[in-house]
Amino acid sequence: MNNEFTFTAENAQEVTDALREIFLTPLGEDYRDNYYTKERGDDDLEKILNAAQLVAGGPNITVRNMEQALRLLIDSGEIKPRDFETATPLEEPEEDTRPRDRNGKLLTDVQIRWSEYRQFAETASMADINKRKVTDPSFASFVRKNWERQLAQPVGDAVVPVGTPTSRVAPTQELIDFARKYQVEPSQNLKPRNGVVILAGEQIAYGRFLDLVNRSTACSLL
Repeated sequence: MNNEFTFTAENAQEVTDALREIFLTPLGEDYRDNYYTKERGDDDLEKILNAAQLVAGGPNITVRNMEQALRLLIDSGEIKPRDFETATPLEEPEEDTRPRDRNGKLLTDVQIRWSEYRQFAETASMADINKRKVTDPSFASFVRKNWERQLAQPVGDAVVPVGTPTSRVAPTQELIDFARKYQVEPSQNLKPRNGVVILAGEQIAYGRFLDLVNRSTACSLL
């Protein structure tokens, strides 16, 4: 068949003859061996004819136009190899940001809540801590237990006052000043270290500190 012989896509016999001629070429053999499937054959033919008309610039096409169209479709990936499988993109696993302990074990809800309490108590002022104790009973329980734990710890040679005042007494200026400083002091400074605590930049023996706390509480200053 003359490659320059033109025909239209509606001429089924000429299209069939053109395909037979193309299948004798290296390109046609490649398509037949690696691309053609019975299920996709009709779709591929329609793609080839449409592309051939674009190559020819009109409805009249040649075998050469069809061959060029087939090559373009294969090169562009429009016609895919027979064994082509659309790869399913792997979803990147979501990062597990749940809090864990030093051994990598997941923290319980209680542990997470108490960890938040501890961070708050170590950074907030006593005024903020006292406010939260009123509105958050669970936090108040944490503060109470933490305070009891600190009282049970030995503090060296510090003298711990015996007993806590149970009756209200008149506040002195010393207690008023102490309560004012206590309310704004970061709580980490009020933990005993080597028998002393830090209040307004000054070291106070832990025994005296507890005495001032007890007396200020008795005066309803704390």
